[in-house]
Amino acid sequence: MFTLQYAKNPVWANDDGKCIHLLVKWEEFDEEHNFGATPYDPMPHGVDLYNRAKAGEFGVIQPYVAITHTAASVQPNTTGSQTL
Repeated sequence: MFTLQYAKNPVWANDDGKCIHLLVKWEEFDEEHNFGATPYDPMPHGVDLYNRAKAGEFGVIQPYVAITHTAASVQPNTTGSQTL
């Protein structure tokens, strides 16, 4: 089990309320890591982080924002044969 130094920037990862993205710092690592906390995580620290984040311990959970794709963001493709 890891030892949490801090967690911050909670954001709902989806619209069903089953995952919260956090930026966490564990004592065992030198850098911060992204972490997806869920109530059904197989590791106890994942469930603990989810419950603590949902209770507001790491700040207000920012709303989930769905990614939308526009015509400008679609990768171009080609048809027919190509010669390299």
